[in-house]
Amino acid sequence: MKPKFKIKSDLEFYCYLKANLPSEYSIISEPEKSYFNEWNYCYKIFYKDELIDEYIGNFRNIEKGYLIIKANQLVKKYRA
Repeated sequence: MKPKFKIKSDLEFYCYLKANLPSEYSIISEPEKSYFNEWNYCYKIFYKDELIDEYIGNFRNIEKGYLIIKANQLVKKYRA
């Protein structure tokens, strides 16, 4: 099955996985507790109720396209 849309930005990581992972998988985005931390991210991927993957970082400190690559790999891996 083809993904519902093509991911074009690291900022779309959460939405892309939410839309394209099989139903037994889920992703959550945990908020940063500090004020004005819109650049920080914390994504957790679950299979049923088990944490299987985690991505934590700062959008300003990652190589452009890093989360795009990871998102495509995850969809390919978990849809297989």
